[in-house]
Amino acid sequence: MNQLQKAIEEITHLSNIFPEEAFRVITENKEEAVPYLQKAVEYALGKRTELEEDYQCHFYAIYLLGEFWDEEIFPKLVELVSLPGDEVDYLIGDCITSDLHNILYSTYNGNMELVKETIQNADVDEYVIAAMLRVMGQLYLDGVLQESGWKEFLKQIVYSGRAYNYLYDEAGQMICKCHFFDMLSEIRYMFANNLLDEMTCGLYDSYVDAMFEYREDERNICQPSFNAASALRNWAMFTEKPENEASYEKKFDQIFHEMERERNKPAKKVKIGRNDPCPCGSGKKYKFCCLNKPADVMDLIETPGERSKWLKSYPYTGQERVEGRIYMEDYFDTDSIEIDKILYLALMSRSGLIWTRDKMAEEKRIREYLYLAYQKCAARMEKEQIKSFAEYDEKYSIHYDCKAWTDELCRLLQENQDIEKYEEVARFISENDR
Repeated sequence: MNQLQKAIEEITHLSNIFPEEAFRVITENKEEAVPYLQKAVEYALGKRTELEEDYQCHFYAIYLLGEFWDEEIFPKLVELVSLPGDEVDYLIGDCITSDLHNILYSTYNGNMELVKETIQNADVDEYVIAAMLRVMGQLYLDGVLQESGWKEFLKQIVYSGRAYNYLYDEAGQMICKCHFFDMLSEIRYMFANNLLDEMTCGLYDSYVDAMFEYREDERNICQPSFNAASALRNWAMFTEKPENEASYEKKFDQIFHEMERERNKPAKKVKIGRNDPCPCGSGKKYKFCCLNKPADVMDLIETPGERSKWLKSYPYTGQERVEGRIYMEDYFDTDSIEIDKILYLALMSRSGLIWTRDKMAEEKRIREYLYLAYQKCAARMEKEQIKSFAEYDEKYSIHYDCKAWTDELCRLLQENQDIEKYEEVARFISENDR
């Protein structure tokens, strides 16, 4: 038995340790190994749920064929993942939600109609469909799919009339990852019809943030180069780990506690000297600029340092620009963004351990920010003769609809027994909620 045959034999059945050496041999003999791997997938496809429980070669094969960019396997792979959900789960298990999109992308053979048919097939497992949708998203970013066609396909999904499934969550993510600002109306539609899982993807404001968010790897929905061994070696099914490998749980706990300390760390108070540059950015000395100015009303709610800390996740607004990216100022004026930031400071979820929070102080902060936003919003509506929340929302709302946040303000004022302000805001709502 030669080295390659021995390696294929080693990956044929399930073991409790990752077959590192076998993967090395197979990748070094890729051309000779591909036919064996293809046959393993075909074998599993023929057997389906009658496949021996400890047979593992087909599972390793789809990962290795993904690494090898083997386009020949794509139709068979699509056939396999289009089986009934329980059969797909039996054959490839957690691969569906972890790496399937990378494998499908790496083996994609150009047959876009097959991809679309699979996504539109309501009998295919919803997580498989979501993986296919990611592949389409990556092909759009690669320039393979035209923007108009990709948008139209996403709209077909949004308005398909299906009951909720994970596909809608993935469609919402694709809209944001591709920065299709004009499709925020589709996000609103999915929220209005309970088609998005708030526990999975957050509220509407999170989608707005994602729309303007750019990361270093934001062009990579799917991995541009896929390594099978790296994807698999830390799976839980391999119960025997190298002695020098730190436990995942210990690493996770350490990272979690570090994040908690950072998020809950109070903003540093920096003493500004009279002759220091003014922190407002005017370029003047502090004594000739903001030293003797009356305090901003927002400073009475929260310090500038705290505001800056919690606005870090707010979409970038500023002078520096990167070509090809979209910015808030492309769609909204300064006043709209100012009011929206106040609402964001009030309503965006602030992480932290629940037992460390001061609920009364938190509600006071939210109440005061919302009342300030109400004052600015009411003044603008009066100045511009805007007659309803719907009209205001269409022109100026960004993260939050007027009715939702004014209702929340009313509730907080009533609970605080601030009757005069409560009646004022309640009257404002009744006049404009039409």
